Amino acid sequence: MDHRHRDRTYKKSRFQQELEQSVSRKLISSLLLGCLLFCIAIAAVNALSQNARREDHLESVASTFHEVYNSTSAFLLDAGHTELFLSELRNDQDNLRYLISQYNVSALVEIQLILTDSEGKVRFTTFSEGEMNLHRQEFNGIAVDNACHLMRTVYTTVYHFRANSSEYVMIHPLYRDGGYQGAAAVYLNENDWTKLFGQYQYDAILTKSNGDVITCSNSSFLSQKNANKYLPADAAQYVRVNGNRYLRSSRSLENGTVLAYSFIYSPTNYSYLFVGLLLIVLLGLSWAAMFARIMHAMTEQMVKSVDTLVREIRIIRKEDPDHIIEIDTGDEIEEIARQVNKMVRSIQELSQRNIALAEVNNRMEMQNLQAQINPHFIYNTLDNIRYLIPTDPQRAQQLIGRFIGILRYSINNTKHNVPVKDDLKYLQDYLVIQSTRFGANFSYEIDIDDACMEFIIPKLLLQPLLENSIKYGFQKKPRIHIRVRGWLGEDALYFTVEDNGGGVDETTLEQLRDILRSDEVNIEHNGLQNINRRIWLGYGGDSGLTIDSTEGEGFTVKLKLRLGGM
Repeated sequence: MDHRHRDRTYKKSRFQQELEQSVSRKLISSLLLGCLLFCIAIAAVNALSQNARREDHLESVASTFHEVYNSTSAFLLDAGHTELFLSELRNDQDNLRYLISQYNVSALVEIQLILTDSEGKVRFTTFSEGEMNLHRQEFNGIAVDNACHLMRTVYTTVYHFRANSSEYVMIHPLYRDGGYQGAAAVYLNENDWTKLFGQYQYDAILTKSNGDVITCSNSSFLSQKNANKYLPADAAQYVRVNGNRYLRSSRSLENGTVLAYSFIYSPTNYSYLFVGLLLIVLLGLSWAAMFARIMHAMTEQMVKSVDTLVREIRIIRKEDPDHIIEIDTGDEIEEIARQVNKMVRSIQELSQRNIALAEVNNRMEMQNLQAQINPHFIYNTLDNIRYLIPTDPQRAQQLIGRFIGILRYSINNTKHNVPVKDDLKYLQDYLVIQSTRFGANFSYEIDIDDACMEFIIPKLLLQPLLENSIKYGFQKKPRIHIRVRGWLGEDALYFTVEDNGGGVDETTLEQLRDILRSDEVNIEHNGLQNINRRIWLGYGGDSGLTIDSTEGEGFTVKLKLRLGGM
């Protein structure tokens, strides 16, 4: 017996199995999502970091180049220097040598100067005799001619004499009184360029727009066949040089005449990614094992609570509909039990209200049916029609149509709730017949807002009130006026039926109010009582009927139908 009991105790229910499977699936999904987010995070951080380093490096390279370029341009274009260049074409050149040496003391990149006259002959140079070889002389002559023909204030080019050797050249044509006098060509020292860019953590290449290398911090990036040219074969971001992977980017300088390339060492992170994934998988597995134990304990407790709730609900369904669930589990199931108890009580109250409403509706229908087809009403209406036939046949025909409409509407049991506009048409027919009967002694006024017309109300809701006003009004006064009003408030639909009949005294008014508040049926005034209870059962809350009267002045009935009822 104990063994079988233990088997039943530890056997998982279908609900528990499905719950654990659902949680397990979500746990595995979370683990996979965590791995994916980890990879995305690593890739994003790496991309942002590389982008920041690339921009910083390019900015540093550009800043250094601009500083050197602007400083050299200022030296060449200085008015005093230009005058000295022109004067030194003919005189002793010691002042010019002193100027160059003084500039080189503070310059980031030292310069060498070649001064040529209008015929292209070299009149001054700071190069030694060995450096001022025939190759340099020929190159300088061609470069000066290009500077003159292109009419540029400062013309730039690159001088190559041997592989892996380059000098950036800046040439300023010299004019006096509109006539060409010669040119000053400045050669920037290659070693100084290399020292400047060697200070940075990453490699860089400066070239002219045609690919001529101005300087290169790492010669391995250049082709061995043409070490003085760098023209990328494609626009790929990542390049491999000697087996190493670099992030390559570029920026245009000096209106596109110079290109700066940045090379940032960027090895693949597959090993780091693998290690990270392995760690997160191991952590996920350990968390999964821990959560599995916690989940088992939680689901077991939840299943016990659910089983208890199910047993209690079965008692309500099969044995005792009034049974109150009592669960003390200290979890959400206990709250569910409280809500079920509330629901059961609400259903019971609603059932009682529906039964009472059905009884009231049946009683009201019978009373309304009897009121509309009682012999007095039929006799008076037919008598009026008979009187009108010889004197006003058209009006008699209209009255017959209204009378038929009243009878058809009254005895139609297929609709218990109707729009206001439908009941209003019936009221108008009823009042027209009564007006024909009483003539000038009876008048009425209907003032119902258009906003009320589509709302659903109980059929024949206002007719008993009009009948009361006519019946009791003429008992005390020979002439009466009835006013029917309807409007839409913020939370309810309102109607009033007012007459200027004799009204009732204060004592009778309080008795009528007590009858409206009472649950006991009053034979004499059950019309008002039934209407009040019908409204309250159908609309709930503070819906209902209120009355007011002043003896000798009239009687007023006000109906409030809370929105959301019916």
